[in-house]
Amino acid sequence: MKCVISHMAAYLWLVRHTNQRAGVAHPSRASLSDAGAPTAEQTNRLRWFLDLEDTPLDVLVTDPRHRRHSHILRSHLCSGDLPSGSLIPIASGIEQIDLYCVCPELCFIQLCRNRDEVESAFFGMALCSDYRLDAISPSGVVHREHNDSRLTDIESLRRYIRSASREHGAKAAASILSHICEGSRSPKESGIALFYGLPQRLGGMALGEVHMNPALKVFEGRDTYGNDRFATRYPDVMFTSKPARGTRRAVAFDYDSQAEHTETWKVLADSRRRNTLAAVENLVHYSIRMEDAQDYRYLVSLGDQARKILGRRPWPQIPGFPHHADARMKAGELEHRRFELWSRLLQGGGPDRPLITPPAQR
Repeated sequence: MKCVISHMAAYLWLVRHTNQRAGVAHPSRASLSDAGAPTAEQTNRLRWFLDLEDTPLDVLVTDPRHRRHSHILRSHLCSGDLPSGSLIPIASGIEQIDLYCVCPELCFIQLCRNRDEVESAFFGMALCSDYRLDAISPSGVVHREHNDSRLTDIESLRRYIRSASREHGAKAAASILSHICEGSRSPKESGIALFYGLPQRLGGMALGEVHMNPALKVFEGRDTYGNDRFATRYPDVMFTSKPARGTRRAVAFDYDSQAEHTETWKVLADSRRRNTLAAVENLVHYSIRMEDAQDYRYLVSLGDQARKILGRRPWPQIPGFPHHADARMKAGELEHRRFELWSRLLQGGGPDRPLITPPAQR
């Protein structure tokens, strides 16, 4: 029997494992034909084998007669043709089952079907990130490197969405792409980028164009021969602007997780890294610790400072007279929305884990 993991179960499996497509020359040509739902016994074995015991197993089926629902299994009907490469073969641990996982691009469309823009953007950033979740790591994440690589990128998502435009959720997924940035190295980095970068209608501070871990050339002094020495530094999140009159400005935020930076030499390295960034022209650099991320007012004050540095108009931007009753009510609604966004993205959740979790885990 063919079993295809999809939706939230696929997302959790993808972000917890190495990229199965890394180094593969040609995508799988497997189709959905004969995809069915496993039995209760097979479902329990698959959930244990795939380390998905904390969520129901989502699977795709092609025949409505094969649909099954329980507290451990959710089946989703998919009778249309999928673009080539939509399925990734993975080990199943059960001889009778040929196991597949939907590709990250299809998974993103599925997640956008019934979730709001904030959650969809967060999940999209995770699929385009340079980290994977790892329960053994003190911070809960490890960086994708060596034989591993990011699961997908924005251009791949865009191409797939165009080819699967008839899929339910494709239209919503296309609109979310403008909120996604690739290259995040932790969930908290993604939370900071979304809190400061999303438009104010979603609760964000709308600081402008965001870059995740951009490479910056920094001056480090001179060698014994008088030659300039340079190094490359990568701030976690950077916002840029170029006013109509004036030079390009940038504000960078680094998230310092104590879970990863408790050793003395790491703390020293972080301090020296911040000092070198301080020398970059037209760049203001902020460091956010775990306690800072949990302090709403402090994060807002940093955002207000960044907005002024970038030359942007004060938040919130409300047309009409600022002291009019309707304007004050609108400002209160936007403030509530901003607080709610911070609560979902940054309040609590552990050193590098956001508060946003799958519905089954809330």
